[in-house]
Amino acid sequence: MKIKRPSFPKRQENQSDETGSGKIQIRFPKVKLPVREEPERQTARQNPTEGTQPRRELPRLPYHNIKYALAALLLLFAVLDMANDPISSAGIESVAKQVVKAAEFQGMEQAEARMVKRFYGLNPKDYEGAVLYAPIDNMDAHEMFLVKLKDNSQKKQVQDAIRERLDTQLKSFEGYGAEQTALLKKYVLLEKGNFVLYVVGEHASDAQEAFVKSL
Repeated sequence: MKIKRPSFPKRQENQSDETGSGKIQIRFPKVKLPVREEPERQTARQNPTEGTQPRRELPRLPYHNIKYALAALLLLFAVLDMANDPISSAGIESVAKQVVKAAEFQGMEQAEARMVKRFYGLNPKDYEGAVLYAPIDNMDAHEMFLVKLKDNSQKKQVQDAIRERLDTQLKSFEGYGAEQTALLKKYVLLEKGNFVLYVVGEHASDAQEAFVKSL
């Protein structure tokens, strides 16, 4: 059996020395070899989507769990609010006395409960206490109203009643009571813990400071 010898491209020899150096230049033909790809790259090219994980959907919380979470957040906000303005055990009469003294309301006396209903539409019996110092003269705008709340839910009702009273007074003095209108525009409305204070007068800021210290 004859073995066939492999054939190789013949090399080309340039017998002539063009440069005159006497050296013979040998040239080999260029052979283009195939590029071998890695198996992993070939597989990825054939299956471009293979190996990717499907998108996972987030689990949906039950409706009642959401309600419980919201209720917990509301409770947390209420606790933080009470922590900023703690409940005071001070008596409303002693607090009112300090506020009136700082406001320098000479000649003004504490009004009856029916005046609270008339001016503010509130029933003092619904609260821990309510003290009103109102002027006797209709041309006097000086006023002090102090309320001690039973719970925090009463705060908005009292504040709304005070703002309505202020608007009524501003309309009453509009056009002719310049001094009274100026006093009303410098009013103090402050809530601190379980107390709400409303003061109209030249020393309203001093009354506010005395109110905070007396709690």
